[in-house]
Amino acid sequence: MKRIIFLAAAIITLVNFSASADDRLNIAAICYHSVTDNPLTLSTYRISDNELREDLEYFTELGYTFLKPSEMWYAHPGKNMVLTFDDGYDDFYDVVFPLLQEYNAKAVVYLIGSEIDKTGYLKSWQIKELDASGLVEIGNHTTAVHNYGWTYDDYVSDDLKVNEIIEDVKDCSSRVYNILGHGTESFAYPSGQYTYRIDNILKENLGYTTTFTTTHGIVKYQSDIASPMKRIYRIHGDTPQKIESMINACK
Repeated sequence: MKRIIFLAAAIITLVNFSASADDRLNIAAICYHSVTDNPLTLSTYRISDNELREDLEYFTELGYTFLKPSEMWYAHPGKNMVLTFDDGYDDFYDVVFPLLQEYNAKAVVYLIGSEIDKTGYLKSWQIKELDASGLVEIGNHTTAVHNYGWTYDDYVSDDLKVNEIIEDVKDCSSRVYNILGHGTESFAYPSGQYTYRIDNILKENLGYTTTFTTTHGIVKYQSDIASPMKRIYRIHGDTPQKIESMINACK
């Protein structure tokens, strides 16, 4: 009897493993920064509005589903994409948001708390409108730590710095709460620098459900969502076809 039970359990395990091996989510998180409608201000990380339009049109036609980070846990296997915009520039409202509305595409914008309401960055009233639209998730990109330039070694060797980044994350979320009446649950690491210790604190103690780094790659399985997730940079001069080839190369 024990042998029969063992064999049955082994078969169930094998079936479950085989199913999960084929059950890839393949979520491509694309990392944007600034999008401009002024051709004189283009740079490596500041693409044109036409480039973003080409991305949205191309991936919409390919049948991609645009997700907010909070929706990643419920994604179905197939063609999935998360449009992430770091730093919270005001062109997100002026240029990106109208295109998201036109294509009914969802995205997340990661705010630097210290820059909210400053020149060149999103204003409180814009953040409210973006959040109310249902198309945009408001994320956390720290308040002051973003500008410190700390490295992985700093976080590993200095407990005071670990505590400072945690308090800084809480501060940014508090600023968002004062605007929206709710905090943030998605976080993008400044310059992609993180440790698993910090990530565990964010998720277990502060309630964050998704975190992103800048390591190149895609989210293949649902289990990947539990770790700092990889992204693909979108820089000026790339084409959506090139982005697609980078996505496919990661599968």
